[in-house]
Amino acid sequence: MTEEVRQKIAKVYELVKRGVNGEKQSAERALERLIKKYNLSAQEIEKMHLKMYKFKYTSDLDKMLLCQLLTYFFEGKYKKYTLYTGDVREIGIEMEYLDYVQIECAYEYFKRHMNQQWREFALPLVKKKRTTKTKNKRRKELQDIFFSKYILSSKIYLVRQVGDGSNYTQKELEDLYALRGVEGGTYHQQVTTGLYLK
Repeated sequence: MTEEVRQKIAKVYELVKRGVNGEKQSAERALERLIKKYNLSAQEIEKMHLKMYKFKYTSDLDKMLLCQLLTYFFEGKYKKYTLYTGDVREIGIEMEYLDYVQIECAYEYFKRHMNQQWREFALPLVKKKRTTKTKNKRRKELQDIFFSKYILSSKIYLVRQVGDGSNYTQKELEDLYALRGVEGGTYHQQVTTGLYLK
């Protein structure tokens, strides 16, 4: 079976699970034909719709963002990932096609927006330090505070992830104040499934 056929079966399977009205019935008939044609078992179909997708990252903030989006959109569904740290730094996650589309779109949008906000509000605070060592220390201090502020402003968090703020140190509160201008991103989810039978 070619990779093209595997992907076609995976997309039809997604339509069976997520399609609406006539779309779903057409997908069910198409899936039955494909199962007979390629003599597939239910277990093979279950595994076939998962594929390894890779997401590029350049910083710890990017990695944190990807993990947060996975938690926000698919709480607990994708817990395992592979970190690639060669020439191209990537995170590999085995996932369903439509979930990949959703995460890829959200990740690319928020990554661009978040990094722009970091450069505008946090990076000037890092650059005030004189040595590489103190700059790296300041970057590390600001990273978690900035990320929390950005996630809250973007409304991409689960209620259970939000604390009451009572455990902040005085220094963290000062950093929060310094980052008060950070704006969250606005993301609109795709309406259609993006899967069509041919």
